[in-house]
Amino acid sequence: MRMKILLTGGSGLFGQAFIDLVEKTSYEIYATYNRSPLDFENAFQIDITDAIKVKQLIEKIKPDVIIHAAAFTNVDRCEIEKEKAYEINAKATENIAKVAKEINAKLIYISTDYVFDGKKGMYKEEDETNPVNYYGVTKLEGEKAVTKNCSDFIIARTSVIYGANKKNFATWVIEELKKDNQIKIITDQWVSPTLNRDLAEQIYKLIEKDERGIFHTAGGERVSRYDFVIKLAEVFGFDKKLVSPVISENMDWIAKRPRDSSLDVSKISNIKAPYKLREALYLLKERIK
Repeated sequence: MRMKILLTGGSGLFGQAFIDLVEKTSYEIYATYNRSPLDFENAFQIDITDAIKVKQLIEKIKPDVIIHAAAFTNVDRCEIEKEKAYEINAKATENIAKVAKEINAKLIYISTDYVFDGKKGMYKEEDETNPVNYYGVTKLEGEKAVTKNCSDFIIARTSVIYGANKKNFATWVIEELKKDNQIKIITDQWVSPTLNRDLAEQIYKLIEKDERGIFHTAGGERVSRYDFVIKLAEVFGFDKKLVSPVISENMDWIAKRPRDSSLDVSKISNIKAPYKLREALYLLKERIK
């Protein structure tokens, strides 16, 4: 019997990379999407906040593994639309966790570095969580729902996912620098930027090894947003003088951001070593048309 995997959020950055990876294996992959259609045979359009339809779909497919990647990730909008953020990131996760337990499926929950307050950086899996914005609060509630309702689970925390063929921070930078536009990038926020292919490979290895627990599945380097953009400009051959350093106080944000939410990837490195930043950026360059 082929192992069945059901992925929510299949049209997202991680979702697309994971489908591309797993389609070439012996696993049987199914995916859900909401607004962005998926050009994929086993794709189902569904609103993950509809608990009844989600339960029906899961019971119909009977997956061995559920990867729950669908989320409301716009940090500022989460601060404004709190009810929606909670329904998608916390309540829907709780519903999926309960069904996963009922059918005895492993649940992999894609979480975030924003469950931390950013006061120290290089967070390990066992470090205390303390989100500073509502997005982080709802994702942490999702984590709690998973641990409360499932015994066979993985919580995979990641950071600043980027990749080709879908709008994200890296593609925005590339488009602006390609047009020789000046861009302002903050120097005082540190993260662990994660290529979507890297995250997909890490999750795949966790499934292969039937791991359990919390893992920091992120890129292999701690870097400031500014230094990330400078390295990207170097790899793509753009003019670095177009990148203007600013501090976060000058940004017109609604939600507070953690200062240093970088993740320690020592644990996942024993299973699948994350790509170093320059290596990941060259892989990105190969995919950018």
